[in-house]
Amino acid sequence: MLFSFFFFACKKINEGTELGDDLLPVVDNVTTFDTFLTVQTFNDAFTDLTDSTRISYSAEHFLGHIENDQLFGKTNASLFLQLKPGGFPFSFNSPTDSITSMAIDSVVLVLSYADTYGDTNAFQNLQVFEIDQSSDFKADSIDASFSQLIARYQVRNNNITPSTNLLSSASIQPRTLDDSLYLFREQAKNQLRLKLSPIFGQRLLTYDTATVYKTDSAFTANFKGFAIIPDAVAGNAIMGFSLADTNTKLAIYYKGNKNNIPGQDTSLVRYFRFNPVTCGHADLVKRIYAGYPITNSLSDAIQDSLVYIQNTPGSFATIKIPALSNLGNRVVHRAELIVEQVHDPSDDVFGPPDYLYLDAYDSAKANFRTIPFDFGIDFSGGINAGSFGMVGKPAIFGPNTITVWRFNLTRYVQHIVTNHNTNYSLRLSSPNYIKEIYSGNETTQQFSVNPTIAKGRLRVGGGNHSTQRMRLRIIYSKI
Repeated sequence: MLFSFFFFACKKINEGTELGDDLLPVVDNVTTFDTFLTVQTFNDAFTDLTDSTRISYSAEHFLGHIENDQLFGKTNASLFLQLKPGGFPFSFNSPTDSITSMAIDSVVLVLSYADTYGDTNAFQNLQVFEIDQSSDFKADSIDASFSQLIARYQVRNNNITPSTNLLSSASIQPRTLDDSLYLFREQAKNQLRLKLSPIFGQRLLTYDTATVYKTDSAFTANFKGFAIIPDAVAGNAIMGFSLADTNTKLAIYYKGNKNNIPGQDTSLVRYFRFNPVTCGHADLVKRIYAGYPITNSLSDAIQDSLVYIQNTPGSFATIKIPALSNLGNRVVHRAELIVEQVHDPSDDVFGPPDYLYLDAYDSAKANFRTIPFDFGIDFSGGINAGSFGMVGKPAIFGPNTITVWRFNLTRYVQHIVTNHNTNYSLRLSSPNYIKEIYSGNETTQQFSVNPTIAKGRLRVGGGNHSTQRMRLRIIYSKI
């Protein structure tokens, strides 16, 4: 029965260049073989119960709409944030001049632009609303034990409600966001600028310093923050922004009578910026798979020939390798799970994530764990992404350049065949970060995988794909 799991016969390896000199046994008169074990693959998607990802204020936040990813469907990313004066009490009066009879020129919501994932030419329609005052929108909580901020809102779900007060509507083209701008008292680049209602600006200008601008809580009681929401039809990209960058701000341009002297009007600007201790932030990313190829194979017990992996909040695949449980004892020089991208023309617009990640489900603890013996975390918290195989490498398949991942499972497999350790079901995913049992010391740890949420998706061959099968390659010597 064991051999029914092999889809290639064992063969002797005679050339160091084929195997790699570092993998050949160093003793004389030892014959080295390799074989391939069939894997079983099953697509699934993360849900509210299995994904509670939150991002810190310093993480890249996304905004925009993907209308048609031909493999993965639609994505809608909304941004919520507060911008406040640098300190309280606050006044619009100039520090050196007495300004009276103030009137608004314009008010602009500015977001510091980082990059775009998707089609940079397709126009996006954005709307800016006030956040409803009934929403419990607030800054991140503070962990007193470690003196650090704890992100409050999940990426895939929150209870923040926009009001009906529309402050701005704009149509923008992502490719123009890195253009240079020459503005009043500043030269700017890499900005999304959304001009807001002058009525809203005048409201900010006329708030009473002795009441509304007296304390942070008084200001928040009068203005809860901004909800920036994309049109759910136009656009085919999501745009990344940095809230912590000083380029992100509310720019309030106004005029006032200087020193109470008639005819001496002066132009001024004040900035409200993001303060992580006092300002709330949230990113809401919704995936809509209905009607697209990914939905054809989700959450069922049927093996899938194509596997769909999408960054948080996204999808994953369960991988089973039954033949490992019955594999006879041997010296394993190399065991690697080979994962090959199956090219689609849409890959030119929607590229793969920076890293794929492989972990194991421990049914005895009803939790996921890192791959025993092969995945490692160093003393600084860094992971062995390169040696473990999380970084893909380019390869040629037919007329296309694809990406191939080779996950190093050598010691994991050796312990199964020698010590009869558990042959776990594996999970292939592309998370922003992971929190699970670290097999190195059996404690629950959190560590980063991909540098951002939302960006990156990939279709790869499943265990029964006709030409690009996911497979476990084992290079070994007989005992």
